[in-house]
Amino acid sequence: MSKISRNSPCPCGSGKKYKKCCLSLDRESVIKAEPDSQQKYSFRDIEEFNSDIDTLIDLSNSVVDLVNEGELDKAESVCHELINSYPDQIDGIERLAMVYEARGDKNKAREYYKKTAEFAQSEGGFDPEFVKWAFEKADELSE
Repeated sequence: MSKISRNSPCPCGSGKKYKKCCLSLDRESVIKAEPDSQQKYSFRDIEEFNSDIDTLIDLSNSVVDLVNEGELDKAESVCHELINSYPDQIDGIERLAMVYEARGDKNKAREYYKKTAEFAQSEGGFDPEFVKWAFEKADELSE
């Protein structure tokens, strides 16, 4: 079974991103399916995992809201919180590119869209169209 990216469309067909739809359900089913899962994971572990995912999603989405509201300093601060708290996730990098683009700082925006694409390539599991989009965004800002 191939790995589904958190940012890919959910395979259930809901139209939502996988991370906002079936990710937590899939993780719970994997944990329950493991023969010795009772020894490895507790209900509390699952709850903490789900809470952590919810926090990541909420922070990531709050950046979009802050950018739309013109609160770019706050948005940038949340991006740095995402990067520090979730260094293995793409959200902080991609959202920071969005903030710099909204500020009109094309050089930094280009740099962070490129980092977004490179992160997605190196981690694998991301939709190739997403990687292409991030590189194209970086290229657009070069012009």
